[in-house]
Amino acid sequence: MARKTLLDRVRHIALALPETEESSRLGGEPHFYVRGKIFTGAGIEDGRWCFGVKVGLERQALLVTRPGIRVAKYVGRYGWISVDEAALTGEAELRSLVELSYELIVSKLPGGRGKSAAKKAAKK
Repeated sequence: MARKTLLDRVRHIALALPETEESSRLGGEPHFYVRGKIFTGAGIEDGRWCFGVKVGLERQALLVTRPGIRVAKYVGRYGWISVDEAALTGEAELRSLVELSYELIVSKLPGGRGKSAAKKAAKK
């Protein structure tokens, strides 16, 4: 069986979260949205698979010290990072980063949920 791409793996995690939709409305690779707000996306950048997530400025400062993790273009000032697939420590880290980004975005939306609600929904 062929190995799943990073996009397939991000898609699997993202679409399991409540109220998530996939769209290519920005052009290029698909991104994932909750109530119209983007929370992650994955694609090939400079010949390598990577994905983007919001982690907040404090966590961003820590994570960008690792090789393969950098401040995201255009939205880095808002706490977004771009992560090369090779920089991941494993599937648990991928899941954790995507779920954190989802939670940071949804918590700012009207009717946002607490972390426990998103975690429960993600386990289903």
